[in-house]
Amino acid sequence: MSYAIKWPIIVGISVPYRVSVGAVRRFLAHRDPLVEASNWVAFIIGTHLPFWPLYVLWAAGPQALPTALLTLALSPIFGAIPLLSRRNGLLGRIAMLLTGIANTVFTIWVLGEESGTAFFLIPCGALASILFRRTERWLMLCFTLLPLAVWCVLQDHAPLPLHRYDKQAAQEMFTLNIFSVAVLIATFGWLQADIYRRMERPRPG
Repeated sequence: MSYAIKWPIIVGISVPYRVSVGAVRRFLAHRDPLVEASNWVAFIIGTHLPFWPLYVLWAAGPQALPTALLTLALSPIFGAIPLLSRRNGLLGRIAMLLTGIANTVFTIWVLGEESGTAFFLIPCGALASILFRRTERWLMLCFTLLPLAVWCVLQDHAPLPLHRYDKQAAQEMFTLNIFSVAVLIATFGWLQADIYRRMERPRPG
């Protein structure tokens, strides 16, 4: 392909990409690095959920339909969290944590306990441990313990699943969910490093 043809194609792809990335960053940006980190988590999860039925379909096969389509139901709520954060950063962070827990419980109902969805309560607690300041440590304590309390309740009062998957499908979804939990926790670590960078005070020269 000649450069006369190649460069217009490259520019035609890269310019919209840079514009869209810039728009996303502006939408999620906040002067408080903790709020911005919360916004990024909400954005990552909110834009990922619409693809989750495809992952379940890949893991469990045609039996996943149509109930697996419900796994994207809370995506708009995650998408609205950055808008709430603009009005009140603390409420935005709290909404992120509560929505994460609610989405986990809802997905347990959709996919069943054997899918390993309850393990998503772990990153819910991990996220709470990095989204609050020292002056908000009581909130941090409450929201890190809340996923544990929810897990304890689910042991005796788990919702009956909409569909019972066979053993092999459940195992495939279990593996998928464990991998996703690990990716989320790694993402939180990356965001926490950025929080430290932004909150670090410059040392006097």
